[in-house]
Amino acid sequence: MNAEFWVAFATGVVGILALITSSAGAARARVKAIEDAYIARYWQILDRFPAAALVAEHGPQCQGEELKAVRLYLRLCEDELELRQLGWVGRKTWQQWRPGIQAQLNQWPVVDEWAPIRDRQRAPHQFSLLRQLDTAPDYDPYEPHPYVGRLTRLWRGL
Repeated sequence: MNAEFWVAFATGVVGILALITSSAGAARARVKAIEDAYIARYWQILDRFPAAALVAEHGPQCQGEELKAVRLYLRLCEDELELRQLGWVGRKTWQQWRPGIQAQLNQWPVVDEWAPIRDRQRAPHQFSLLRQLDTAPDYDPYEPHPYVGRLTRLWRGL
């Protein structure tokens, strides 16, 4: 084997490493973009909550747009759980989101809307992941596959 072969081989190896590195970076950027989009959506919904809720006070029963905001918040939480289950929310982000979701489920006005949903009086076939989170403090819906999951975690930075 001559020098030309080794130069071509080394160039190929460097090219493959660059491709892998850039692909992993793109996957991590996608996870970050998804997380950022959901954080922005969270603040948009929170802006529609009643003023008393923003300082953890209890107010009258929500109606109209305020009730819609509470229901949108519950849907947002379920969506976040689904994204985590699919591996599109990182571990560090999930460790920050989980206690916030759990706390909000027990605060007015969310608790007023959540209680009948949690008890399956309303929407019995929806919010299954949110129900699991509410009953298990350390619940994490992400369950990687034994072999592919490790690669996915490394790839996406989970």
